[in-house]
Amino acid sequence: MAIDSNRTLEGQMLAQFGPVIGGRDLYAALGFKTAGAFRWSRERGEIPVRIFSLPGRRGSFAFTSEVAGWLVLQAGTYI
Repeated sequence: MAIDSNRTLEGQMLAQFGPVIGGRDLYAALGFKTAGAFRWSRERGEIPVRIFSLPGRRGSFAFTSEVAGWLVLQAGTYI
């Protein structure tokens, strides 16, 4: 079931955000209520997916597929 869930969620997120997610969408998808909470967690090295910057763009970014995969893993922990 986790594989099907991952493909479904990943497909939905890719359709909505594209291959890279950033800004408010990123921190909300990871469960942070504010950009400040995300930033603080990032400074402490507690973000569960790879975060990167893009040349000429402000902010933090992650691959949408990694965020979707992490979300599915978290859901599986509680099922």
